[in-house]
Amino acid sequence: MKEIILLVGNIGNGKSTLAKQYAKDGYIIISRDALRYMVGGGDYKFDLKVEPFIKKSAVATLKAFLKSGYNLVYDEVNVSKRLRCPTIQAAKQFGYKVNALVLPRLSQKKSVDRRMKNPHGQFDRNIWNTVWERFDSIYEEPTLKEGIDKIIKAR
Repeated sequence: MKEIILLVGNIGNGKSTLAKQYAKDGYIIISRDALRYMVGGGDYKFDLKVEPFIKKSAVATLKAFLKSGYNLVYDEVNVSKRLRCPTIQAAKQFGYKVNALVLPRLSQKKSVDRRMKNPHGQFDRNIWNTVWERFDSIYEEPTLKEGIDKIIKAR
């Protein structure tokens, strides 16, 4: 059966590193960060004026690959039901099994320390602290009631 894996975790939790392992197994990785690198010509570019287009592009890319039948990994924070819902609904429309892979919740310090090793061109630790806090404040554990078929807790 076709499968999509939703990675669930705050910044610096290792989602992209884990996604690379799935890519080696033939999964297609969908990631807004990858689009930000593309827009920046290989450098990470976060620009609020460009973000609506990044989001639309990610959704269009997701839907194109859902139509194709490839196994996918959705490499986003996916920390709340509201953030997961559109992806789950789209996946179900195309007959996908939806698995949520929940990464351990790391402390703010550890997460931001890890992000600072690869800061996507943003070296201001205070910004990453703010981003971590924003995502942590909306965190909700995934549930099967959302339409997820299986919840896997990473160690």
